[in-house]
Amino acid sequence: MSTREMAYSIFEQLSEEQLKGFIAMFRDIYPVKDEELTEKQRALKELNGLIRHIPNLDDEKELAEYREEKYGQ
Repeated sequence: MSTREMAYSIFEQLSEEQLKGFIAMFRDIYPVKDEELTEKQRALKELNGLIRHIPNLDDEKELAEYREEKYGQ
């Protein structure tokens, strides 16, 4: 049995949840080609690319200030 056949044999035995876990682990190593992505997946990938870390951001303080401004509480 070839290596590829052994891999297919293993995949055939995995549950749907196990396959999702496998994909999640290897997605960064072997990314899906853009042409294989759906329109929603491409949009999500683009949005994730826009995320930037904001140094020294105090989430709790920002949320409290927003609530005070919006609701006056």
